[in-house]
Amino acid sequence: MHTVFINDQPLHFINIYDTKEIELSKGHAVHSEKDISIGELIANMELSKEPGEIYYLSEKADIAWKIFISHCTLIEAAGGLVQNDNGEFLLIFRQQKWDLPKGKMEYDETPEQTAAREIEEECGVNHLSVIRKLPLTFHTYKLKEKRMLKKNHWFHMHTESDAPLVPEREEDIEEVCWMDKNTIRTKVLKNTYSAIAGLLNQFFGWH
Repeated sequence: MHTVFINDQPLHFINIYDTKEIELSKGHAVHSEKDISIGELIANMELSKEPGEIYYLSEKADIAWKIFISHCTLIEAAGGLVQNDNGEFLLIFRQQKWDLPKGKMEYDETPEQTAAREIEEECGVNHLSVIRKLPLTFHTYKLKEKRMLKKNHWFHMHTESDAPLVPEREEDIEEVCWMDKNTIRTKVLKNTYSAIAGLLNQFFGWH
């Protein structure tokens, strides 16, 4: 199942023949390719935010997803959920929301290299190693009236560094801090982006 966040709201592309995906859509808003085009649905979601998740039903969800991508300009970014030797995790506070450090990939970088570079630049943390790859996230935003689709590569990473954290002010990062699992659940999930909340919930097994 492909998922993208539009206006911080999840849109899932599901197949009419997949009973498991159909079951997941119960109790949520469901739109069909027979009722509304992908372009119209995108425009509607950008203008207003319906409560809850939205599912888009089609005979071939992979093709519907490719059509969705054709409505956007795709860029790739990478970042990480960094853990230290104390079992704490690295969070940043930017634009009034908690987030994970990430940034745009350069043309000659791998996602792992981008994640390590961005974490060091945004937080001052180095000596990073990748533990495992985490699920991709996708979200849209507007840039000079152009619809952008950001594909985010995520990694669970580890650092042995205990150097002071340094927020990158040029990127509007107000705070960088280490948090334990309980603080993330009680503080971060109340004020973060839906895609980040989903990633954290899945990582920690909270639902």
